Amino acid sequence: MPDFAGLNVLSLESRRSEEMDTLIRKYGGAPQVAPSMREMKLDLSAPLSQFERDLSAGDIHAVACLTGVGTRMFLKELAARDPQHLETLRGVPFVSRGSKPAQALKTFGLSSTIVPKPSTWHEVQEHLIATLERGQHAVILEYGEAVPTAMLRELGYAGIRVTSVPVYRCAFPQDTAPLAKAVRDVILGGPDILLLSSGTQILHFLKYAEKLNLLEEARAGLHRMVVVSIGPACSEAAADLGLRIDLEANPHKMGILVRTAAEHAPAILAARLGRAG
Repeated sequence: MPDFAGLNVLSLESRRSEEMDTLIRKYGGAPQVAPSMREMKLDLSAPLSQFERDLSAGDIHAVACLTGVGTRMFLKELAARDPQHLETLRGVPFVSRGSKPAQALKTFGLSSTIVPKPSTWHEVQEHLIATLERGQHAVILEYGEAVPTAMLRELGYAGIRVTSVPVYRCAFPQDTAPLAKAVRDVILGGPDILLLSSGTQILHFLKYAEKLNLLEEARAGLHRMVVVSIGPACSEAAADLGLRIDLEANPHKMGILVRTAAEHAPAILAARLGRAG
């Protein structure tokens, strides 16, 4: 069985932190789980009212779902206002950025087209441009961060009208002590391996390091570690932040993320330390 061989493994997982801790221990690692964010639900009153008006007018030609959490939140509130909306939505094409939004839609009796792998916003953008005509209207249900400006720009160039709906935002956890400790431990050389299950995790880690006036030191510490990503969207977000990704889980699930890290990261770390020596 893959084995971390006692190496220190840092995870920034929040919602499933206990499960992550258990998985790291299962594969022989010493876990340090520092929740990096919490999901703050936003007031959807105004976006829902506009969505209802557009839906009634037949002016929604596609709905792009970028996250399972946000999709579920939005549809739950929409159905609470009027259950008939879900029936109307059966005639609207849905686009999912991966399996989680698709699964969320299924719980409401809705189907969707899952964009091809690596299932990033680029593939969602390409699908919308390929399937919509100029002047048609796409609603994008955001995830914890705003829709990339580049995506909105390209859709605009294609003549597609876009409404971006912020369902929730990711904030720092209420208890930031574990995150602060993780930043300092990375600088001091404690953790050997970093597991990332979303791009927002590393964004918040770096933001908090900046808040502590330790950003450059934290970046140097991360460069020493073996960084393992859960999938292409996470890897892309990390790369945009200047982080090197050493391994990527496939399929893109948390259990596979930990297993992949346990199987390959110790050798990568040993080779890196050998070259440094």
